[in-house]
Amino acid sequence: MTKLFFYLLCAVLPVHHSFGEPDTPKSAPPATAQSIADKLKTHDLGAKKLGAEQDDLSADVQDLYEEQTDVEVKKLLRQVEEIMADATDRLETSKTDGATIAIQTEVIEKIFEAAKKKEQQGGGG
Repeated sequence: MTKLFFYLLCAVLPVHHSFGEPDTPKSAPPATAQSIADKLKTHDLGAKKLGAEQDDLSADVQDLYEEQTDVEVKKLLRQVEEIMADATDRLETSKTDGATIAIQTEVIEKIFEAAKKKEQQGGGG
């Protein structure tokens, strides 16, 4: 049980981290219309890929929800599902702004909270 929570947390962290600003050399050549278009296309594809990964993780949360017996843990996992759906929707439309990062952070916090509750019940493993 705790392993699955840990898996979900580890799976969400890379998604959350990938929203960071790319490293840009200080002497980068001036952007051309084509280079900007290429970067936008890469961003769009990456965001959609993250959206698909987020959707897969949401299915894992649904499975985890089904396994639970504690009402509080189930409530937290239901919230995680809803929040992850928001993140998926935003990523599928290539929105990787601060609001999306905040949603991902909330997912991480809720998963952690659910894992702590489960651990307090002696349900780790």
